[in-house]
Amino acid sequence: MNTRHGKTNMITNSDRVAALYKKHHSWLIACAFNLTSNKEEAESLIQDVYLQLLEMPDLEKIIYNTTDLNLFYLYKIIKSKFLNNIKANQKLHKVALKPELADNTAEEEYDDQEDENTEKLLLLVTETLSGSLHWFDSKLFTTYIDDEHSIQSLSDATKISKNAIFTSLRKTKLLIKKRAQDENLYS
Repeated sequence: MNTRHGKTNMITNSDRVAALYKKHHSWLIACAFNLTSNKEEAESLIQDVYLQLLEMPDLEKIIYNTTDLNLFYLYKIIKSKFLNNIKANQKLHKVALKPELADNTAEEEYDDQEDENTEKLLLLVTETLSGSLHWFDSKLFTTYIDDEHSIQSLSDATKISKNAIFTSLRKTKLLIKKRAQDENLYS
């Protein structure tokens, strides 16, 4: 409610929404399009937002008058409405990253040979770590893998130089790779 020269001028919600439409409709559509990636869905979303705004009892907290408004809050309303629509419709457009993943009906056949090769490879890694490596390289490699360390975090934890860790890990990986190639488990 504005008072000027003794007169009371009340701005209604429809006046506020009409001013919003005139000044910022294209911006609202652009915000909605960024969320939906579809022009028709964006326009429908903004129409729903306009209807929601018309029904709000405290719209003056968002649209202060016919010229000033809180754009951030409006964006939050658009995003909230978009997420609520997704929840209500449960229509998520899933996009497969690889074409072979798009066909969910095809079942994978169990490959005994692949399973056997994986088992042999794990046995080979275990034998390599326990037998043909120096204890330092073996312990460093298992700590690196088991505790999911980066070279930096392992260096910080053990006070061993990053260069020494890198060299040890590279040597261990190359040895495992060479033994796997010798056994025809890795190409």
